Amino acid sequence: MRTFTYGFLCWLLMLGMPLLSLATHQVGGQIEMQAIGDIPGHFKIIVTNYLEDGTQGIARQAAIGNVGIFRLRDNAQMTAFTVTQTGAKSPVVYTNAFCASQRNLNFVIWVYEATIQLNPGTYTDPQGYYMSYQTRNRNAGINNIVNPDQTGFTFYLEFPALQQNGQYVQNSSPQFNKINGEYVCLGDAFTFAFGGNDPDGDELRYSMVTPLNQKGTAQNAVSAGPYPDINWRPGFSATNAIPGSPTLQVNPQSGQLSVTATELGLYVFAVKVEEYRNGVKIGEVRRDFQFLVIDCPPQTTPDPAVQFRNFPSMRSRTICLGDSAVIQAAFNANWNYQWRKDGINITGATNSSLAVREAGTYMVVVSQKTTCSKTGNSDDMVVKVVGTQAKVFERGHLCATTGTIHLTAAGDSNVTYQWYRNGQALAGQTTDSIVVDQPGNYWAVTTDLTYGCKAQSDVALLQRSAAVQAVIQSASGQNRICPQESLQLNGSGGISYSWQKDGTTVGSSEAQYTTSQPGTFVLIATDTYGCTGTSKPVTIIQLDPIDVRLDTIPEVCGSNSPVYTLVGSPADGEYAGPGVTGNKFDPKAAGIGEHQVTYTVKAAPECKGTVATRLAVVAPIPTIQLADSMVTYKGNTFTMNPLYTGNPNQFQWASSTYLDNPNTANPTVMSIEEDITYTIDVKNKTGCEAKDTIHITVYARVWIPDAFSPDGDGKNDTWELFGIEAFPDAIVTIFNRWGEIIYSSDKGYTKPFDGTLNGYSLPAGLYAYTVRTVPEKPIIRGSLMLLR
Repeated sequence: MRTFTYGFLCWLLMLGMPLLSLATHQVGGQIEMQAIGDIPGHFKIIVTNYLEDGTQGIARQAAIGNVGIFRLRDNAQMTAFTVTQTGAKSPVVYTNAFCASQRNLNFVIWVYEATIQLNPGTYTDPQGYYMSYQTRNRNAGINNIVNPDQTGFTFYLEFPALQQNGQYVQNSSPQFNKINGEYVCLGDAFTFAFGGNDPDGDELRYSMVTPLNQKGTAQNAVSAGPYPDINWRPGFSATNAIPGSPTLQVNPQSGQLSVTATELGLYVFAVKVEEYRNGVKIGEVRRDFQFLVIDCPPQTTPDPAVQFRNFPSMRSRTICLGDSAVIQAAFNANWNYQWRKDGINITGATNSSLAVREAGTYMVVVSQKTTCSKTGNSDDMVVKVVGTQAKVFERGHLCATTGTIHLTAAGDSNVTYQWYRNGQALAGQTTDSIVVDQPGNYWAVTTDLTYGCKAQSDVALLQRSAAVQAVIQSASGQNRICPQESLQLNGSGGISYSWQKDGTTVGSSEAQYTTSQPGTFVLIATDTYGCTGTSKPVTIIQLDPIDVRLDTIPEVCGSNSPVYTLVGSPADGEYAGPGVTGNKFDPKAAGIGEHQVTYTVKAAPECKGTVATRLAVVAPIPTIQLADSMVTYKGNTFTMNPLYTGNPNQFQWASSTYLDNPNTANPTVMSIEEDITYTIDVKNKTGCEAKDTIHITVYARVWIPDAFSPDGDGKNDTWELFGIEAFPDAIVTIFNRWGEIIYSSDKGYTKPFDGTLNGYSLPAGLYAYTVRTVPEKPIIRGSLMLLR
């Protein structure tokens, strides 16, 4: 049955007005990743941009773009890289070229690509990762978003962890199919193939989503998500991007779009395709796009009739690979023709007939040459090709000297096979698969049992990989274990390893092994293909422990002591510590104190040293702060209280007369009776010594003059009490004739009476006094004559 679709799809067009300016606007696009399949983590990144073909804008289009990869869990940036234009732009093919030119629909596809290598061991987060590409700007004439000319794009893709449970996860993102140039006719049912496929056979689920805006305003910026949505105008949303009955919808399984539009305009929308593996979502890709809704003139719809040339009654033909079939449409000089294969416009296929060599479903869309009107679609014509080139699949690998590869030719059924190697037929190899153990170029020739068609498969180029070079190196650079230590051995040459010690498997599959025991070690390295290589044996020896000694360092008194030569064994060690230079200890450089001196000897240069320690004591020379002499009174008991430095711990007083303990630092003088001289001799624990002497004068009483003459002649100007210094607590009081106190001393009579009161000279005359020396002695009373 013939069906009719209307219109052209338009990207970023100012509501179909003719002769738009030459400024280039971004129409839409998507980002995709394809596993190259040779090395784990090796990908091709493809950024597809749909642009208005404005000459000036295209000339300014950047030759490179920027892509960032981020971790979904926390938006941490993993890496960033550039994608580069792959070549000349390719045009979008429209069904009705006349209508396209009338509405200035001239759009191009510009593809950017990059090949990247990701380390699977780095991409292990179970929540996965995302990739983004940002650009700008949109067309100002868009009807369903706010400020479209200030709104950009974020092309967005999610992918799973590349390594899960220690295993590499092979995956490519969903791939969107190519699209035709179409627009939507107002009021007519419109469908559009917008889906794609998944190279890994994962389940795809489609949904309408809100397009993403650019984050920031910089062109081709790399920035982490989340990314802002575009701002819908009132009444519009992801599920109501084009007003209609029904509105724009997507089939969740096939990705086909459908709408019966009820309003003219240019409308932005986006479709998200999610990939599921075993019922679990593992990734997604978004495609941003636009439709133009126009009012189509009510013209007569062309009705093309098609047939296979020479086979007019057939709607399906089978041909051999290399042959062709011609599909002929009814000819009308007033019609435009546009042939399609599997729903996609074929570039340059605009005649009334089409010669086809490839399998597929073909049809022609016909429109009026000089009128922009509805188009007519022909019936589908199915072409099957027998002998379609079989795809050879490989399983296995050829290592340097071992390994096998299982080759399978997958293609048509009902065929026989003959395998070839380097152009020579392999005897007896006539099934769809073979197992080989030699390098070379392999292919299969199939013969169809019904039609006799012969076809050659693609060629599998099999090569041996380079030999795995397993190498063991010690972390220290020496094949010996230091005393009381262990030695790390580092392996290289593969991705997993097996360690052997003296012929027995030890350790794990890591690239490092740590041993504390000597022996002969061998490493078996396995590369990414499962090939193995065995290292040369490495013998590790154990170094004997060493007995390190450092002779005692004699203690010295004072930092001016002589330099001392340190003696340690065994020889050739290293001395260290305060005051140490080479094998010399200098007390002056070290200073007073207790200093730790070490002697370190290594069993080998890479080993930790064995250390012997001694204490070098530079002791201070004691000092004594003791008065040379003192006076006291007969029968007094008191304590000496000298001050010491240098930490003395031995004390000897001589003579010991009157002392309670001549071997203490501060002895008590008990009831002294006569003058005496004491000598104190002290030593500290090092034996550093100091001595000092004090003479004590003993007074039996105070001698009190009965007169003095404060006349300023320098003689007897003050009332001097001889021997008063023996009584440090003495208090002297003087009274006038009326018993009033005119003078009272502090303890000790340190400022003798000078015959004045409050700065005024007292009159000559007789004055009474009292002298209190010590509490146990009676107060001395008497009279004093003040002479003028």
